[in-house]
Amino acid sequence: MKKIVFSILFLVMALSTFAQSGTEYPAYANNDLKIENKIQIFPNPSIDFVKVQIESSTLVNPQIVIHSVIGNQVVASTEKISDSSFKVNVKNLPAGYYLLAVKDESTGFSETYKFLKR
Repeated sequence: MKKIVFSILFLVMALSTFAQSGTEYPAYANNDLKIENKIQIFPNPSIDFVKVQIESSTLVNPQIVIHSVIGNQVVASTEKISDSSFKVNVKNLPAGYYLLAVKDESTGFSETYKFLKR
């Protein structure tokens, strides 16, 4: 019985010590954090096109590549609407899930997003 009580007491003390030794992070004001390359893809699911909107961009020459879920690159025409907006024609793709990658070789940026083509 003493062993069980001692074990429980030891465990409680260890957990309270662990909880107090957390990492401290400096407090940041909302203005201190700057989000770069915020990317939105819509509509999702899509029928005819997918629009890619890039906000707060540091990208020099963004490229859009589409892959099937098994990894094969598919051909889809991309139209640059503005410096931060692209329209990808997915009308001729079969229905299913696809991966849309936004890449920039100049900055080394690469992010992939999943979308559904109906």
